[in-house]
Amino acid sequence: MKPSNDRLPIAGAPAADGPGLLDRFGQRIIDATAATLLFSGDLSATLARGLEPGNWRRTMRAEFERFFYLTGVRAIPAVMMTALLVGLGLVLQIIYWLKVTGQEGSVGDFLVLVLIREISPVVTALIVIGRSGSVMLDEVGHLKVNGQIRMLESFGIDATDYIAIPRCFAMALALFALTMIFLHTALWSGYLAALFAGLTTISLVEFADAVLSKMSLGDHLLLVVKPIITGFVIGYIAIWNGLRVDPSVLGVRRALPRGFMYSLLATLLIGIAVSAVL
Repeated sequence: MKPSNDRLPIAGAPAADGPGLLDRFGQRIIDATAATLLFSGDLSATLARGLEPGNWRRTMRAEFERFFYLTGVRAIPAVMMTALLVGLGLVLQIIYWLKVTGQEGSVGDFLVLVLIREISPVVTALIVIGRSGSVMLDEVGHLKVNGQIRMLESFGIDATDYIAIPRCFAMALALFALTMIFLHTALWSGYLAALFAGLTTISLVEFADAVLSKMSLGDHLLLVVKPIITGFVIGYIAIWNGLRVDPSVLGVRRALPRGFMYSLLATLLIGIAVSAVL
């Protein structure tokens, strides 16, 4: 009889039938890296296809106009109200404390550094993420769960062309326009509040010159580049997660917090990268 090679497990010895902590951690890193590369490739392909004028058919243009209205025009009241609060709470305080410390001539430096470069693009992006990004993910997720994405593909309609391209470009343009509205509302509401409260003697022309003279070419480019890139990426994050929801009753609901977290992380990373370059 041939002797068996099986051995009884030694008491206290670790089990060898499951992956260890290091194996699971490594597998998570591999999965995250693969997902990031796949997302970056799909995002680049969507951008390239959207930049080709011949790809914009009539249905895509209609979808772009519809979503730009929902994302941009209908968000103006919320953006202006938030900007008004920021203007009264930030710009007014900057003007007041610089006057107290005798540094009123540095008001342009502070406003460019704080309001123009950082707060306006980031806060506007957060408003758009909470207001429109979640709605986009919910809409695309239900299209996926209800089988309407498969129906479009059965008719020969590419979901990327019909869903991703117009929505991402509309989100990018809307975020740029809303950022400009937020910036000017916060800037001038804070200045007018300080002027009427007697906290500053700077005229309107002097105030505008103090801000514009401190803006470099990089600051002007940042106001264009940061919102457009951020808007396109957070729009595609919502679509990416919506097209990959679990086909269950709670699939879309579970994807909403994940999409919000990814959009917020992308906004911060893009803001840091663009600010470092420009």
